[in-house]
Order: sequence, then C-alpha cells, then structure tokens
Amino acid sequence: MTALSKELDPPTMDVTMFEDLIDRLGEDLSHWPDDQRRAAEELLASSSAARALHEEARAVRKALAGPPISAPAGLADRIVAAARASAKSAPSQNDQKTAEEPVRPAQPGKVLPVLLLALCLLPSLAAPALLDLTRGCI
Repeated sequence: MTALSKELDPPTMDVTMFEDLIDRLGEDLSHWPDDQRRAAEELLASSSAARALHEEARAVRKALAGPPISAPAGLADRIVAAARASAKSAPSQNDQKTAEEPVRPAQPGKVLPVLLLALCLLPSLAAPALLDLTRGCI
C-alpha cells in the first residue's frame, strides 16, 4: 500500500472512538470534520452498537433541550420544615444507648433523605433567581 492510497482511504472507526467523538463533538454528525463524519457514517451503517449509542446521545440531547423544570412554590420551605420536625422527633443518643444494649452501627435517619432531596432540587430553585440577577446586568 502506498502513501497516496493511505491518504485516500478514510480512517476506520470503532465504537470506542465513536463514543469519544460523540462526547467531544456532539451527536449531530453534520458538525463533525468531513473525514470523521464519513467514518462515523460507515460505522453507523455496519454496527448496531454504534447506532444504539447514537440514538442514546440523541435522546439525551432532546431531554436536555426541553423546557426547564421548576419546583413548586414553597417547596424549599417545606423541605426545611420537614427536616427540622424530623430532627426534633428523633430520639436522642442517650435514649438509644443503655448499658445493656450492644452498640449498633449508625443507621440512616429520616433527615438524610430529606436533605438529599433538597440538594437535588436546589439547582432548579436557584436557577430562576440567577436568571433574574443576570437580566439586570445585561
């Protein structure tokens, strides 16, 4: 094989390389460099794994392009109130341990799930406030 024929042959692509390029360049092949796009199109024509990966990337892009989800009014206040009420109703350490009882490993309480939920919802609660701040700066 001569150097000229190597230049004319499109580069071959495997599923791992295809996944890396989707991560870096996006799932829209029209934005890819020509040689990589041609190799990706050939791989898509011959590989069901590549097609599944491409469809998954499209689904993720479509989901992310949807309208933002906002939390209902007062949700943060209700989460904090529930966490405080749960913490108050939890028995103290002195009530749990006696000399006769063996020491047990700590078990997750009721507060942790509530706090985890609050952390998950925090970006959706903060995003509208940040947008309002940036509108005044433009």
